[in-house]
Amino acid sequence: MEPVSTCKLFGAVRAVSGIRNAVPLIHGPRGCAYHTGYLLTARGGKRIRVLSTELSESDVVFGATDKLKKAIVDADRTLKPDLIAVMSSCATSIIGEDLGRAVAEVRGKIDSQIIAISAGGFESNQGEGYLDVMMALIESLSADVKPSAEPSINIIGEFRGGPDLNHIVNTLGGMGVSVNCVLTSGSTVSDIERIASAHLNYSFCDVSGIDPCRFLEEKFGIPFIHHPIPLGFSNTLRFYEGILDHLSIDYPIQDEIGEYAEEMDRLRSELGGVRVGIVSGPTRAVALAEFVTELGMKPALVAMDMIGDYTLENLSGTGVRSEVLVGADLYELEDALIRNEPEVILGGVAETRFSQSLGVPLIDVMHGSALTAGFRGACVTGGSILEAVRSRICY
Repeated sequence: MEPVSTCKLFGAVRAVSGIRNAVPLIHGPRGCAYHTGYLLTARGGKRIRVLSTELSESDVVFGATDKLKKAIVDADRTLKPDLIAVMSSCATSIIGEDLGRAVAEVRGKIDSQIIAISAGGFESNQGEGYLDVMMALIESLSADVKPSAEPSINIIGEFRGGPDLNHIVNTLGGMGVSVNCVLTSGSTVSDIERIASAHLNYSFCDVSGIDPCRFLEEKFGIPFIHHPIPLGFSNTLRFYEGILDHLSIDYPIQDEIGEYAEEMDRLRSELGGVRVGIVSGPTRAVALAEFVTELGMKPALVAMDMIGDYTLENLSGTGVRSEVLVGADLYELEDALIRNEPEVILGGVAETRFSQSLGVPLIDVMHGSALTAGFRGACVTGGSILEAVRSRICY
C-alpha cells in the first residue's frame, strides 16, 4: 500500500533530464509535469524543466493531437533544444493518443531531434522509463561510426551526475581511457550520435542498462561489462582492472589502492561489527553490501526497490548473509529495519522517516551530493559511517 518505487513516466523524465539541452514534453494534465519536475529539482538541487500540454477534461474526452503538435513546435521555436522527448501520461495512454504519428507529422517543421515515449505511469515502474528512453535514443540517433582512435568507453544507465561521475571520468582519463558517452547524465545529442565509436560499454544499472548494452553489442559489436560499479575499495579495484584489461592498458592500479591501505585498516578496526541497513537501487545495493562487508561491518538488511537480470547473482557472489527485500512497501521495510536493528542506514532522503522514527543515523548515498565512488569515495563513506555511529546524529 506504500510503494517504494515510482512510475514509468518519472523514470522517463529523469532519463531525459540528464541530457544537455533536452526537454521532456508530457502530453497530459499539468500536474504530471509539475510534480515530477518539482521532485527531481528537489532531489538534484538544480532546476529541471518539464513541459506539458496541460490537458483539460475536454481534451481527454475528445483527444488533443493538434494541441500536442502545436506544443512541440512552440517548444522548438521558444527553447531551441537539441532534443524534445514527447511522452504520454496515464490519461493519454488510456485514450490512445498516437504520439508517434504526431511526432512524424511535425518532424520536418522543427530543428530539434525528437523521440516519442509511451510513458503512462501505470504501464510500468521507473526502470522501464529509463530503459525505453535509452533504447529510443540509441535506435533513433546512433550512427555506425569508426571506433575512436584512443581507448574509450560508454557508461550506460547512469542518471546522476555530480562528484561521483566527475571522479570516475577524471580517474579514467588519468589512466588513458576517455568516456565517450554517458547515457544519460551529462550527455549531448552529439555524444549519443557517436555512441558506437566506443570500444567498451559498462552498465551501471542492472534494471535499465543491460538491454541497451546488448543492443549495442548486437548492432555494433561493442562488448559490455555489468559488474561491479566502483563503490568500495575492492569493487573500485575490480572496476578499473576490468576496463584496463579489456582495453589492454598497462596502468599501476595496484599501486594506487596501496595508497589507501592504512585508511582501510583504520576503518576496519573502528567499524568492525557495526550493523548496517542498506536501502537502495539494485546495482548500488550490491556494491554497498560488498563494501560494508569488506570493512568488517555486517549488512543487517539489503532492501532494493526492484532487481535486474544479474542482481541476485551478483549479491550472492558477495557472500553477504542478511535479510534481502525486493519491492517491499514502506510498511514492510520499516518492520524489517526494526527487526534487524541496524546501527546506521545507507539510503536516500526517502529513508529520513525511518532515521527519525528509529533514531538510527542515515547516510545519503543515493543523490549525488557527496563523493561515494572510487577509493577516495570509499574513504569518505567509511568516515561518514564512523562519524554517524559515534555521534548518533541523524543525517
